[in-house]
Amino acid sequence: MRTHTELEQLCNEAERNLRCFYPTTNAIRRATHVRLQNGYIVRPFRNVYARTAYWSTLNPAEQMRHIIRALSQQFPNRIFAGISAAAMMHLDYNWKLHADGTIFIAGKTGNSKQTYRKLRRIIVADPPTSVLLSSRERGGKIRMTMAENTSATQVTATSDIINAVTITSPARTLVDCGLRYSFAQSLSLFDSAMRQGLTTTELIIDICDDMQIDCGRIFRLLYYMSPLSENGGESLCRAVIIEAGFAVPQLQRVFADPDAPWKQYRVDFCWHTPDGRLIILEYDGTQKYVNPEMTNRRSIQDVVHQEKEREDVLRKAGATTIIRATFDEVLLQTPLIQKLIEAGVPLAGAVPSFAAPTNAGWQKAC
Repeated sequence: MRTHTELEQLCNEAERNLRCFYPTTNAIRRATHVRLQNGYIVRPFRNVYARTAYWSTLNPAEQMRHIIRALSQQFPNRIFAGISAAAMMHLDYNWKLHADGTIFIAGKTGNSKQTYRKLRRIIVADPPTSVLLSSRERGGKIRMTMAENTSATQVTATSDIINAVTITSPARTLVDCGLRYSFAQSLSLFDSAMRQGLTTTELIIDICDDMQIDCGRIFRLLYYMSPLSENGGESLCRAVIIEAGFAVPQLQRVFADPDAPWKQYRVDFCWHTPDGRLIILEYDGTQKYVNPEMTNRRSIQDVVHQEKEREDVLRKAGATTIIRATFDEVLLQTPLIQKLIEAGVPLAGAVPSFAAPTNAGWQKAC
């Protein structure tokens, strides 16, 4: 197959700017169709394309961001909403929410029969909006910034801006996601938005006040959310704990080695029980053992040895029980719940002080 220079240039530019491409001439459209048939190019959305080899290197969230940036160029007046807006803000959530490839936009009316099946509207008349701008700095690095209460069409074009995407505001995005998805699926979105300082409880409540539907699910998420949760896996783990009726744990508590106080370890979750026990739960994502950035390029044996040393210090610091849970155990729920039962983690209803988040108000970890 001969190289089509214009198409290759279009692909190169799109990949450099972290988006998919769309044909701009009939000649490129024909060349794209031929390469789509032989597998060189993939079409993840209507009139949105990418080179297959490049596309396969992207995770589901980044694939969504590439599609949305291309669509925003084609339709600059569109306001992306729901999980699509969450993806653009790099919030934490389970990538399975992108399994059907749906893109969500804000609209005054619902979908019609003529609407593309992968495009879904969230009905809202005049949502508060933000614009996510991608600009290229010296050296080629891309920087992301957010402009509040504006739209992509209002942004002054400059040579360094490579992408401008209008989304619903962080508060509105969280409300839409919280109403659509389960508590366990949504808690990580709320945790990460608060951790990044993207919105406030007051702004979310203001959104709910203007809606004529029951927002009880949102208020439950507001009650339990915490910026102390460091990643989506920890948020999901905490959601499972809460949903199963266990006492809400303290988050990110720091323990010092009694024999060497300068050695300190921070644990993911812990409980102080009424009978004086200290139960610690450590969430072990697989990245902890295989991601070079997280292991400092140490071998798995070295990482495991350090974990053993860590546990010894925690026991000297007063831990009576240490539980370890993997992502798969959290996802399946039953293995995690069984470990919590065996460790004697108290139920929320058994001790009134456990009924509320122990980090309410996100005060410092105790």
